[in-house]
Amino acid sequence: MTRRIAEFVSYVFHPLLLSTVLLIILFLFSPNALRPIDSTNMLAITGLVFAITFIIPAISIGALKITSSITSLKLEDRKERIMPFLFISAYHGLTVYMFAYRLALGQTMIILFGTVTAVVVLITIITIFFKVSVHAAGVWGMLGCMIATQIKYPDSLLFWPIILILLLAGVVNSSRLYLGVHSPAEVGIGSVLGFGVCFTSIYLSS
Repeated sequence: MTRRIAEFVSYVFHPLLLSTVLLIILFLFSPNALRPIDSTNMLAITGLVFAITFIIPAISIGALKITSSITSLKLEDRKERIMPFLFISAYHGLTVYMFAYRLALGQTMIILFGTVTAVVVLITIITIFFKVSVHAAGVWGMLGCMIATQIKYPDSLLFWPIILILLLAGVVNSSRLYLGVHSPAEVGIGSVLGFGVCFTSIYLSS
């Protein structure tokens, strides 16, 4: 693996993008899990998720860089991660609130994004004391959501997407280690946290 490839993987599988990617995968391969979302409102919902969980957080992080509140957009310094993570936690919480009380999109969407929000909040708390790979937590959390969804909705067609994301999760972890931005412990904790919280929450949901 070259450094250029590792950086490309890190950008393509940026944690802020994964909520949108997960939503699209579930709609394509497990549409029953997302009801009442259907083809008539999927585009609007996807756009809303993309705006709240990627565009707005990205703008906020950019603003922090412009005001010199952080020194790098990559947030490699553990202490500089706390404030952006607080913002991201709030934006994800806003998504859950809108789904639950404004749009009434169904239990699965509420649980799904509530789980993602829980992971972000936990990572924010842990980051006060220890640096965790958010890339690892994001991609392994997505994998946990997909596996749990496949179990709960046997008519889903998530088998091959799960295999693909499993392989990509290994590539993401390897990329973060190759770039030297995380230690094996940081990547491992992120992976276990993301997968454990997401799988358990979705699997145990009624």
